[in-house]
Amino acid sequence: MAEDYTRGEMDISQHKATFEGVMGVSVFASLITGLTVLYLTLVFGAELGWLNALIASAIVGGIAGVVMKQGAGYWVTLGVLAVITVISGGLVSALGQG
Repeated sequence: MAEDYTRGEMDISQHKATFEGVMGVSVFASLITGLTVLYLTLVFGAELGWLNALIASAIVGGIAGVVMKQGAGYWVTLGVLAVITVISGGLVSALGQG
């Protein structure tokens, strides 16, 4: 069985695809986690205000997405999180809590 192996002749296309997929998910999750930490730090640590923190986080997220060559899923996730933040921030402001 070992004599059937010849170094450099194995098809590794599936291995490469799996590795690229895992790395892509890791980069995606790291960017979203980093943006969440940035937003929360700006709101609660720097007391910047939720809307200004959202704008700053969106700018950083946009630059990071372009630099890291993220796909449509990243941009949709960023947009959905921004909409959720605007709705929840608007509700809190309207109720007089923020």
